[in-house]
Amino acid sequence: MTADELLKLLDLAGTTPAPAGPLTITPADPHPPPDAGGPTALKLDEWGLRRGRDLLAGSERLKRLPLDEFAAADFHAAAFDPDPELLPACRDRPRHAFLAQLLDTPDYRALHADTRLDDTASVIAAVSFAEAFAALDPAGGAGAAGGGGGPAAEIATLRAVGRAVAAAATDVEALRETAAAFGLGPGGPGRNDPGAIAALFRRVRHDPALRRICDLAGRYRRVAQSRQRRKAVHGLDDVVGVEPGGDVGRLLPAELARLAVPELELDTLRRIVERQAQCREYHATEPVAKGPVVVCVDESGSMAGEKVHTAKALALALAWVARRQRRWCALVAYSGDTGERLLALPPARWDEAALADWLTAFLGGGSDLDVPVREMPRMYADLKAPPGVTDLVFVTDARCRIPADVREAFLGWKRTVRARLVTLVIDHPPGDLAGISDEVHVVPGLTPDLDPVGRVLAL
Repeated sequence: MTADELLKLLDLAGTTPAPAGPLTITPADPHPPPDAGGPTALKLDEWGLRRGRDLLAGSERLKRLPLDEFAAADFHAAAFDPDPELLPACRDRPRHAFLAQLLDTPDYRALHADTRLDDTASVIAAVSFAEAFAALDPAGGAGAAGGGGGPAAEIATLRAVGRAVAAAATDVEALRETAAAFGLGPGGPGRNDPGAIAALFRRVRHDPALRRICDLAGRYRRVAQSRQRRKAVHGLDDVVGVEPGGDVGRLLPAELARLAVPELELDTLRRIVERQAQCREYHATEPVAKGPVVVCVDESGSMAGEKVHTAKALALALAWVARRQRRWCALVAYSGDTGERLLALPPARWDEAALADWLTAFLGGGSDLDVPVREMPRMYADLKAPPGVTDLVFVTDARCRIPADVREAFLGWKRTVRARLVTLVIDHPPGDLAGISDEVHVVPGLTPDLDPVGRVLAL
């Protein structure tokens, strides 16, 4: 039976097609064109893109770089987003390579813990990332970072990433110190306005003296935190929580019940001996009836430079302590007959700009009495200090001579307002200041590790 007869039998009329030629296999292109990708290297939504536009429009440092809004959005998302996601490709191949290296470094992950979901810190870190990326090449990184690829380009990118993370970490730490010094930011007693924090940081960044004062204030503040914790009175007035310990009298009922179970008794005794058992945490209730804190800094010419910077940093730390204690505070700068500057800091809200002005200004005059002994009653009234037990601090390097009538008037005022005066004298005998002070300390300098400085910070 032929093929045509078979087709006719199956009612499939037709003819047998001509035999085909030899089977050929066409190989695929070994070098397919790469996926060009989108304008961003990270996966961003419309809000992320808008943040990039806003960042580029609001940052003078970014405007000077040859970068577009998509690059700004990428760098901001790398700092702000909780989990930045890298896309497979991007039109800007150097930026994609830079961000791939950035997201893979341990230092970035440590920095990202401080910048994610933090508007101000993210902007600062994003600008540092952008500047390091743009420094790869005047055209925005299209040269060494990705022009021809290869080991040289990868090494250049790694170095740029290292510089970016280091610069961002330094700036973010400076931001934290600045915000903490002025009581701003999450957990601080002041406001948490990102705009105010950013404006204050920009001012500190461009003022070396203010930056130095904030840095020193951070050291004093840490000493103050340690000293204030030592003042805490632990009693049995109120249960505030649970803590690990070994005091049998404070064990939780659940721990006591385990002692009655033979299988758990030895383990419970071990945890009691190692002070790992669950115990009640008590605090005593301590009534607070403290009044204002007044800090007077000598701004005579001899205090210029490091002396006045440390004195103002100490004053800023004392203001922070007062705010944590919800106490009214005042800062006084005085220089004999040259002039004075008064600043009241109510605990509810500070004027951070006025405080920065007070810290940066300097009178630079002087006389034979460079602390406001004669003027203090009048200053106290002008500042409208609230009533209460007053802590008064003098910081000076002067050899003061106080007339008898001035001394008696000052001591009378102290009794009236229930003030306690602690005086720190730098490099000189206290002279007549010893006769008006409740405590007077002669110090070689205002370093945080000195006991007299710690005594002042423990007010």
